[in-house]
Amino acid sequence: MNDEDKIKQIRRHIDRIDTVIITALAERMSLMPEIAEYKKRNNIPIFDEEREVEIMKKLKEISAEQGLEEGFVEEVFLSLFNESKRIQNEVISKSKPE
Repeated sequence: MNDEDKIKQIRRHIDRIDTVIITALAERMSLMPEIAEYKKRNNIPIFDEEREVEIMKKLKEISAEQGLEEGFVEEVFLSLFNESKRIQNEVISKSKPE
């Protein structure tokens, strides 16, 4: 296999991984309305700092085991947490009586 074919093969593999990541993100975000409704019913705030700290600690341990930069993983997951909270806020605000 020449270099050009090799790079194409690697890029196809990356494309497949990107699809898996997007699918996992969509699955994760699809759970947010259910979480939001639970929090609303039980008068639980959307932001749970203790839980985020706990999750981030675990993720940093996993990232170290996988050889990933801790700061990179933290940045990715802070973005996920923010999007999760945005969706939850949206769900709760739409379900409030006007």
